Amino acid sequence: MAAPPDTAPPPAATPAPGRRRPRAGTAAGLLCGVLVLAALGYAGLRLHHRLTTIDLPQADTAPQSGYTLTVYFTPGEAYYHGPRRSIRGQACAGQSPPDTFPADYLERVDLEGFGKTARGDYLGRDFDRKCYFTTGTPPLGSNDNPLVPWRSVAANHLSPGTEIRVTDCGPGLTAEICKRVKAAHWRVDDLCSIGCDDPKHLDLYIGEQTRAAIEDEDSYFVTTGATVRTGAPKALR
Repeated sequence: MAAPPDTAPPPAATPAPGRRRPRAGTAAGLLCGVLVLAALGYAGLRLHHRLTTIDLPQADTAPQSGYTLTVYFTPGEAYYHGPRRSIRGQACAGQSPPDTFPADYLERVDLEGFGKTARGDYLGRDFDRKCYFTTGTPPLGSNDNPLVPWRSVAANHLSPGTEIRVTDCGPGLTAEICKRVKAAHWRVDDLCSIGCDDPKHLDLYIGEQTRAAIEDEDSYFVTTGATVRTGAPKALR
């Protein structure tokens, strides 16, 4: 919704020489008009503020059940050995990444958003422009903030900076991993580009890949029926 129009009264004209002061009744009327306009302006500003923040959590909420938790990570090129695929012609403007990568690695980058290359920098996927770029900076969230393992969350229905605590993991996690998930101070740092249309879907960032068969690790999980408490958004750093 557009902000309400500016209702402040125009600046008073400079009195002409010799012009008489208005009568008391006229002055009172003008004063009342100014007060009414000021009140309307204040009410409009309050309404605008309410409309722009009404969907944001303003304090800790009661735990809510029925959440789906998934994880995402930064794949490492060193762990992928499929046939090489060319990305020539798919580089973002001004970028010159290597021409080819393992196809299975590129599939992961297309899903996760970033991947670490064999030479030590990072290959990123720009989902809006549908192109690739390389950077020496570790993966960033949707607000150009660093992604922090076991802290950053991708979510499409919560404001950036929203604090999240998992109070019940739901089924599918080992006791050790559930304990780690519940102890973590999660925060919405990113948007989820694929598969997060459900407002109760949170994608938890677990860091860079450290072994080839990452799907076999306990920390790579999908769980439904988790219980989550959300808190007021805090500024991202």
